[in-house]
Amino acid sequence: MFRILIKDLNLFGYHGVRNSEKKDGQNFCFNIEILLNKNSFLNSDNLENTLNYSQVIRILKNINSNQRFNLLETLSQTIANRIMEISSLIEKVSVRVEKTSPPIKENLESVGVEYVLVRNGTEGREEDKFEGSEVKSSNFENSKVKSGEVDVYMSLGSNIGDRENNLRKAVDLISRNPNIEVLAVSSIYETEPMYYKDQDYFYNIVLKARVNGEISPFEMMGFLKGIEFGFGSKKDKRYGPRIIDIDLLYYGEIVIESEFLTVPHPGIEERKFVLVPLSEIAPEFKIEGENIKKFIEKSNLSEKVNLIKSW
Repeated sequence: MFRILIKDLNLFGYHGVRNSEKKDGQNFCFNIEILLNKNSFLNSDNLENTLNYSQVIRILKNINSNQRFNLLETLSQTIANRIMEISSLIEKVSVRVEKTSPPIKENLESVGVEYVLVRNGTEGREEDKFEGSEVKSSNFENSKVKSGEVDVYMSLGSNIGDRENNLRKAVDLISRNPNIEVLAVSSIYETEPMYYKDQDYFYNIVLKARVNGEISPFEMMGFLKGIEFGFGSKKDKRYGPRIIDIDLLYYGEIVIESEFLTVPHPGIEERKFVLVPLSEIAPEFKIEGENIKKFIEKSNLSEKVNLIKSW
């Protein structure tokens, strides 16, 4: 087998969650490794029997120049998928993207991510694999996002400033995304802080939306974190006070376990401030195979969750 390498390609781009990154841009370093199958080069000297380096670079430059991503995870995934589509000769694509001058006050050379895409043994199907993380799905091929097919649930909370206004503003910003259609919003509940008690009570809601376009779970997460950043939310203390906090609870039937994103959200079953509003807008929802309302009754969760008003 042959490995095609593109090393240390430096391009200027506008990717990142911070507004300054999208406005001012920064340098990114790309490293690509492409593994061709064993039959791709049988003592031939013809270009059609291998891969054109220039084509790969053009694709990469086009994506970097014409799109802006909140997350390097999404950027690397997009590049890898596009490269894989070039030719059936490609067995594996590895894409590493690094910020060489990250907005972090630390003495470091770069920060980045690496994404690995491996072609499945069945022609025309691919399997996503992340280095350092695990992506699972009982039917990953069918879980790829298609227009109007994936329902997602989000939990929103606020305990700083005008809590209701913060929630309404966040929902409005979510609804402005052309790929997201808000289907239902629960009533507003005032909830007791669960983990860090020395803070004000929260206002919480759960929102159901439908993905209406090509948007990955990682892109969705980046979009939501961008909204949090726009509010000026600071997470100086874990589970501490928040102007706005948005958690992605469910993304269709997709299951992801990674350092950056885990869906379904791992804290759902112990969080009454999530379960109660979720049960309002999705009364037939099942938690661990049991109806959500019965699950809440049996769980005997002690935190106070009081209805304030309908949305």
